[in-house]
Amino acid sequence: MSNSIHPKKQRRRLANKKPGKKLRERKCLVTGETYPAHKMIRFILDPTGNVIPDVAAKLPGRGGWILADRTVLQSAMKKKIFVRFGHRVAASKVVPAGRKRGDVETLEEVGGTPIEKREMGQKMPIKVDENLLDLVEQLLRQRCLNYLGLVNRAGFLVSGFEKVRTKLKAHKGRVLIVAEDAADNGRSKLCSGLGNVLEKIRVIDMFTREQLGQALGLSNAVHVVLLSDGVTESFLKEFSRYEAVAMLQ
Repeated sequence: MSNSIHPKKQRRRLANKKPGKKLRERKCLVTGETYPAHKMIRFILDPTGNVIPDVAAKLPGRGGWILADRTVLQSAMKKKIFVRFGHRVAASKVVPAGRKRGDVETLEEVGGTPIEKREMGQKMPIKVDENLLDLVEQLLRQRCLNYLGLVNRAGFLVSGFEKVRTKLKAHKGRVLIVAEDAADNGRSKLCSGLGNVLEKIRVIDMFTREQLGQALGLSNAVHVVLLSDGVTESFLKEFSRYEAVAMLQ
């Protein structure tokens, strides 16, 4: 008996097969380069002229994207990119009704005149908090902690010294999280006799006991291991942004 699939059934399977999800990309207002959106931070202008971070990229209005990198964000502050972005968005509010405007992709000059000045009708004062980068860092950290809560509720998080050690010994860990304020020798005790296990997984020590405890509903969250799953990978994407913004502190 032949194991080949009937041509009609094969065409039906191909027709029902979902295409791969297209990677969403955005252009950075500072570098001018295009990056995956999950490596960037979106900013918007609120109705009173404040530039605010939209780390979940869900707030309404025209946004502007900047690479999640502290050096790049510092450059944006120094070069007044946020102010120029704000003027650009404020200017776009006076365009004829029905004309759709997407997120801002460039602040380059056109014909020798900055776009935001060329398009502006009424000038709105743009306010950029001097502590904007610290706010971005805080929001990204909280978003990471929220994702840890999701991993926990999904059943892919194990806590406690002995339970974590057991998972590491069985090579079932994808990410090891050790509290930033844990005992200096805690990690060495945890991995004693387990060989080079730490070289095979992602190790994170940028959250305190209190932060981990609040996120996970635990009284003493010192050692946590995340198991392989899609929600764990989502956490790692969020953490990569936070790490890139906070690592130069």
